[in-house]
This record gives sequence, structure tokens and C-alpha cells, in this order.
Amino acid sequence: MTDTALARIQGGISPGALFQVFMGVALVGIGGGLPAHARRALVARGWMTDEEFAEVFTLAQLTPGPNAVNLAAMVGVRLSGKTGAVLAVAGILLPGLLTMLAASWVTLGLRDGLPDWLQSALHGAACAAIGVLLTAAIPVVKVGLGIRGGWLIALLTWLALGVLRLDLLPVLLILLGVGLLIHHPRKPEGKPL
Repeated sequence: MTDTALARIQGGISPGALFQVFMGVALVGIGGGLPAHARRALVARGWMTDEEFAEVFTLAQLTPGPNAVNLAAMVGVRLSGKTGAVLAVAGILLPGLLTMLAASWVTLGLRDGLPDWLQSALHGAACAAIGVLLTAAIPVVKVGLGIRGGWLIALLTWLALGVLRLDLLPVLLILLGVGLLIHHPRKPEGKPL
């Protein structure tokens, strides 16, 4: 944990505040883009920098499970401990859960599926979600390209996954090794490691 993150915790980011923020993120994130909305909410409040968000976003992407839930848990524990993690996850899940229960209840009664106008609206929302998602991805890409060897690892990842269509796990393991070689811990001058 960084000194600034610890200072923010001691300054009083309550678990309840995290619950409210992530509930708001979930409400505006219907259709996608939850990481983008989370980044905007956290950075605007001064709770995280773009670099700190990029770190937790990357960990959330790499861990199994839903990315938004992983992100909420990591942000919650970083800013407000275990209780913060639990309430941040509850905040991100509750609106979607209630919405899906209501949508399931309504659509179960439709014989011919969703009406055409609603399907068209959902197609438009999907396109909008891509744009929202890019607002979260671009700051993370900027952080990644700013570190030593970041452009090389990003390019190799894109080639392996996007062009060659290789499996994610071996690609991830190899590129983690490359990242470790490039950024291996170095002994500070005059101090043992």
C-alpha cells in the first residue's frame, strides 16, 4: 500500500462512501463501461490517481471472475480495508441484481421475445458502451506506454492474442516473465536487497 493510499484511509474514506460510489457507478454503468465510470468517480474525488487506478484495473483484469466486481473489491480494500471491499462489491452488484430480476420478471411473460424497438435501443446502448469502455482503457494504455518496455509488452500481447489468437494463460505467463525481466527489483545503491 502506498503512503498516499494509507493517508487517504486515515483521512476517512468510509465503507459507506464506497458503497454509495460503487452503487452510483453501477447505476450509470447499465449497458457496460463500469471500469470507465469507476475511474471517473475515483479520480474526480481524489481517491486515486490514474496510475493507482491503472494498477488495480490491471489486477482486476488478470484475476478470475467479473472484472467490475474484482475492481470494486480491490479499490475497496485499498481505500477502506476489508469492510470497504465488502461494501464496494455490494454497491456494484445490487443495482444490476435488482435490474436483472425485474427485467427477467417482465420478459418471462413475452411470447415473442423483446419488441423490435427495445432490441434496437439495446443495439445502440451496446455501441455507446464501447465508447464508454474506451474512456477507461485509454488512460490505462497511457500509463502502460509510459513505463519502461510497456509499448513492447502491449504490442506483443496484441500480436499474440489479437492476431495469432493464442490462448490467454500461456501468453499471460510468458509476458509476465518478460515484464519481470524488464522490471526486476534492483538493489538500491549501498543497500542490500
